[in-house]
Amino acid sequence: MEIFTFIKESFWDIFLILMGVLAALVGYNTFKKEKKLKEGGIKTTALVVDFSDEEMSDGPTVKVPVFEFYDNLNNKFRVKGVSNSICKIGETTVIYYNPVNPKTEYYFPNKDFLVKYLFSCVGLFMLIAGLVCLYKDFIKFNSGSI
Repeated sequence: MEIFTFIKESFWDIFLILMGVLAALVGYNTFKKEKKLKEGGIKTTALVVDFSDEEMSDGPTVKVPVFEFYDNLNNKFRVKGVSNSICKIGETTVIYYNPVNPKTEYYFPNKDFLVKYLFSCVGLFMLIAGLVCLYKDFIKFNSGSI
């Protein structure tokens, strides 16, 4: 029964650890996907041709750049960047794309930086904070303070 009391008292610590692990995994997965595209994809140049207004689930609208690039067979593709891309119409940037599926599998090394680093750093911070808090609760629990 004591373990259930400890788990109940440490619920938020455990929740913080789980959210930290989840965020770190999202960051790592994004990094792995980008590395795979960089190593196995084709490198070319994309041009910013427009901005798209994307409505977020909670209401606000964000401007997302629309890029245009040509594959090695000279087929033209239009793809959307990410909302944290700071760019102007007419600007060019490097893009890596999967030659099998260039419309959906692409990576902008100079523009897509936020997800992998933000999720990884926040995830690691949450994980460490959760582990420290859990350790402190464990010490209190063993001393009989909880």
